[in-house]
Amino acid sequence: MAIFIYKGKDKQSVERSGEIESSDPRSAASILRKRGLIVVSVKVKEIPFGSGIESIFNKVSFSDLVRFTRQLATMIGAGLVLSEALDILDEQEENKKLKKALGEISDAVKGGMTLAQSFSRHPEIFPAIYVNLVKSGEASGKLDQVLLKMADNLEKEREFRARIKGALIYPMVVIIMMVAVIVLMITFVIPRLTALYTDAQIDLPLPTKILIAVSSFFTTFWWALLIALAAGIYGLRRWGKTQEGKLVLDKLLLKMPIVGKIITSVTLTNFTRTFGLLVSAGIPLLEAINIVSDITDNSVFKRSLKESYIGVERGLPFSTLLPSPLFPRIVGQMVKVGEETGKVDEIFFKLSDYFESEADHMVKNLTVAIEPIILIILGIGVGFLVISIILPIYKLTTSF
Repeated sequence: MAIFIYKGKDKQSVERSGEIESSDPRSAASILRKRGLIVVSVKVKEIPFGSGIESIFNKVSFSDLVRFTRQLATMIGAGLVLSEALDILDEQEENKKLKKALGEISDAVKGGMTLAQSFSRHPEIFPAIYVNLVKSGEASGKLDQVLLKMADNLEKEREFRARIKGALIYPMVVIIMMVAVIVLMITFVIPRLTALYTDAQIDLPLPTKILIAVSSFFTTFWWALLIALAAGIYGLRRWGKTQEGKLVLDKLLLKMPIVGKIITSVTLTNFTRTFGLLVSAGIPLLEAINIVSDITDNSVFKRSLKESYIGVERGLPFSTLLPSPLFPRIVGQMVKVGEETGKVDEIFFKLSDYFESEADHMVKNLTVAIEPIILIILGIGVGFLVISIILPIYKLTTSF
């Protein structure tokens, strides 16, 4: 993703400019047009030297956004004037980037802009869905209620992310340690044993020859391997940013055993929760589908939602446009019930709880399943090393 600087005009011919994050200029222009802007220019923002380091240590995290939303919702619900609430939050904010943005937002609100318009000038902090929900709350006169629902939704999402990351820490640490031990053995231990066996002038067994050949290759051509690895990662990332490349990679990820099911459950959790929040805030169905499809990371789901948008636009029920097996049958059935009873938002919130539970169980099962796999790999590796090292020593001792 890159940051683009745009210039344009709104429906009242008022000039607008700002920054937007997107994969390419065409996608950025498309997002801006959906926001009702007539795009004049879109160009990549030039990042000055050293700003990347600064952005790492001075960025608005997801937790910062959750905290800000909860505080703003509480203050507005308590009856504080919007500008006053923003000033209070600005004074007590410790994050420099968010503090600067709050100062500008407060000034814009005092100058006559709506809160949604003020937020839209800071897309790096407030995503499109956030701005649309605030806009809906302002239009319906229920900004405090919308903000409270947003805060609850964001807190649930934060907890969900934390559980997923926490469950994946153990297998990742084990894999990293395993790779580190293998690299240490190949680059430091094996070369010393090679010198010992060379001095002994004995006919080495095949496993030992293979181990020494691998070690020699790594120690001699380590620089070529690093270059090849870096080039491969760079090329894959560049290709993965293209529309075709991302679609192929996302399809492969969804087809992977266990991992594919986890990605599907996580994506469905985010989709159903976000969609329910949008519908409950009074955002029209078509606009909600469009917003959710824009923020969905997986290209396969994104393409399916785009196709659903076209179908709903033609008058077809949304429940019939969620293809199986990408969307489990329960989704279409539950959405159909929601459409018939007029409780689509409640149905989507129930679905989000269901898929969140499924994702939690799958991640726990992944941790349980990966342990024996790692032990088997470690056992084979250690066994091969022991045989490769012990056999020449045994042969050397029996030769005397």
